[in-house]
Amino acid sequence: MTRVPAPSTGEGGRVHDLPAGPDTVRVGVIDPAAPPVLTIDPGDEVTLSTWGHWGDRVTPDTVMEDFPALRAAFPDALGPHSLTGPIHVRGARPGDALVVDVLALTPAAHGFNLVVADPRGRGVLRDRFPKGTIRHFELDRATMTTTLGGKVRVPLKPFLGIMGVAPAEGGPLSTVEPGCFGGNMDLSVLVVGARLKLPVFQDGAGFYCGDGHAVQGDGEVNQTAIETGMDHVRLRFTVEQGARLRTPRAETETHFISTGFGETLEAAAHDAVDDLVNWLSEEGLDPDEAYSLCSIAADVRVTQMVNNTVGVHAVVEKLTRRS
Repeated sequence: MTRVPAPSTGEGGRVHDLPAGPDTVRVGVIDPAAPPVLTIDPGDEVTLSTWGHWGDRVTPDTVMEDFPALRAAFPDALGPHSLTGPIHVRGARPGDALVVDVLALTPAAHGFNLVVADPRGRGVLRDRFPKGTIRHFELDRATMTTTLGGKVRVPLKPFLGIMGVAPAEGGPLSTVEPGCFGGNMDLSVLVVGARLKLPVFQDGAGFYCGDGHAVQGDGEVNQTAIETGMDHVRLRFTVEQGARLRTPRAETETHFISTGFGETLEAAAHDAVDDLVNWLSEEGLDPDEAYSLCSIAADVRVTQMVNNTVGVHAVVEKLTRRS
């Protein structure tokens, strides 16, 4: 059994420890009915770890021929992701927003990039690269870099590909498709220092996370990033009552980031821009002014194109008000 240590006291609240283990990780399933593995109060922080795909069974020695056995080891899984959680946040109610501040992220020492051997796969160039391949990476946590084939030095920009809450609809659901509940967003801006706001649909929110990425380009075009576990994650949780968000929002020191998801990029872009107009209106602009600002100053970026439900995020610098 994985023991969850008693919380310590931190600034503004308690600090809980939630290590990844058989009792704290679910593979491939998001289920609103899953019992919480930890209960916290708003203002508390959680230090946790996450496993890599398929219960952390992908090692530096894994080859393509190993994947049928990895999948078979988890017959109930609807996706490859290993999720730590759910975490119950006292007082979070439907209609609220769960606010998650990303305070620390340390990836594991090993990562991999996978091209799925399936012509029906979701990689952008699946017709050009029908043969499955796996590339392993040694992640240098001291320099925060890795190399591709000994030829290209790649800076690491770790983030959690999955942060989400229990959806409104009943489960179990696949971990692959993102939605208004967050989940497999693959939103690369969620690095240390970012803030994520998630709409709450169930009492206690039911937060979970996983799908660690050492680095990923927007679009995630071959279907995977550098996939890895996270040896150390530190998150702070608060609740914004009555926020009535329709879709997750992210914020950095300098930018607002809205999100949208859909069957097409056009549908996802519509929802991301629509929400950014709402957000800017909440910041004091008239809706038509906000729409103009989105066209003048916002960037509409492809979050990912490979999770069946595609994602778009709209990014704009925070408003500078005239005195």
